[in-house]
Amino acid sequence: MRAIFIAVGSELLELDRIDTNSLFISRKLREKGILMDMKITVGDNLENLSWTIKNACKRAQLVIVTGGLGPTEDDITREGTANALKKKLTFKEEIVSGIRAVFQKRGIKMPDINTRQAFVIEGAEVLPNSVGTAPGQYLDEKDCKVLLLPGPPREMQPMFEDIFARKIAPLSNFLMASRSLKFAGITESETDSMIADLYRKYKNPHTTILASPGFIEIHLLGRSKKSPEENKAITDQLAEKIKTRLADYFITEKDITFEEHIIQLLSTRNLTLSIAESCTGGGLGNRITNVPGSSEVFLGGVIAYSNELKMKILGVKKGTLEKKGAVSEQTALEMATGIRRLCQSDIGVAITGIAGPGGATQGKPVGLVCLHLSSEEAEQGVQKIFTGDRQIVKIRSENCCLNLIRQYLHRYQN
Repeated sequence: MRAIFIAVGSELLELDRIDTNSLFISRKLREKGILMDMKITVGDNLENLSWTIKNACKRAQLVIVTGGLGPTEDDITREGTANALKKKLTFKEEIVSGIRAVFQKRGIKMPDINTRQAFVIEGAEVLPNSVGTAPGQYLDEKDCKVLLLPGPPREMQPMFEDIFARKIAPLSNFLMASRSLKFAGITESETDSMIADLYRKYKNPHTTILASPGFIEIHLLGRSKKSPEENKAITDQLAEKIKTRLADYFITEKDITFEEHIIQLLSTRNLTLSIAESCTGGGLGNRITNVPGSSEVFLGGVIAYSNELKMKILGVKKGTLEKKGAVSEQTALEMATGIRRLCQSDIGVAITGIAGPGGATQGKPVGLVCLHLSSEEAEQGVQKIFTGDRQIVKIRSENCCLNLIRQYLHRYQN
């Protein structure tokens, strides 16, 4: 079974709006061997929506539409779906009674406009909304099943899980096996060049490489109608080959962030950390402290943006700044040793760089970042030139620093 997801709403076409429903639904579908072929966003235009649903039903066996089930004039999903399937809309008084009861519980009178939510597509099963007022609808057409769900996630998710378990999941005869591997310190192109000869030998599982600044994820998805053991075995076989090939860059398979992984490693080894940041402006410290339980290992940090603070608080030598500059390996070293001494931590790390777009000097381009880790066992420094805008350079710097900690912990603390 193949699925197409359609998100309805002109607001979703704005730059600052992100559709999250498709991520939830895609994950649930994949667990049952159903692949999402397309994700489509359609504004509040009846003609466009009808055309999209009509053509989606021609291509997929399952079409899931979220949003546009509210009471206002721009909520057109019911009408658009009815037009696409050439079906009538029928008014259901019992739905109005249910919506009115919801408003009564809230202590307010139901606006007349909410009666628009009581129109049901001919032949559809009405899906009750346990949280809001917009009921969903499920249509079992000859060649395609169509599912209409409200847009708010807290309303959509329980409704989807119920109808999915009852009517859709039992129809899938595919078995799924998946592995997700996380890596750092390697680019997307480097990753592909190192493992392409491995995964190209496999038609199943399917391999996907996802890249974000300073971070790589490899997703393996095995999909088969054979025994689950055989499907899992072949997926595991490829996963272990990739892990062996990329062992120097491997982080974890757990569904956690890079910073969560580092906190877990520090906790396991009973080590403490402190951070001195310049160009990242506290970004790394913020990520670390977003992790529950980070206070057990993270002692503190300093944002030393100016040279004066680098000298006064972290003990960076004036001569170092004058001869080497604020963005230099020596300055990063002195920042790292300074923060470790100041916080009395086992590990001190430092980041200093030129995030851009200005600040470049002769021999020191935008994107130049110097990082250092200081501990009793080792002093490790890294110098990088990162591409991208200011925000990307900062994120890459943070991930590079996390990777520096990871490398140290594996090298000296195993």
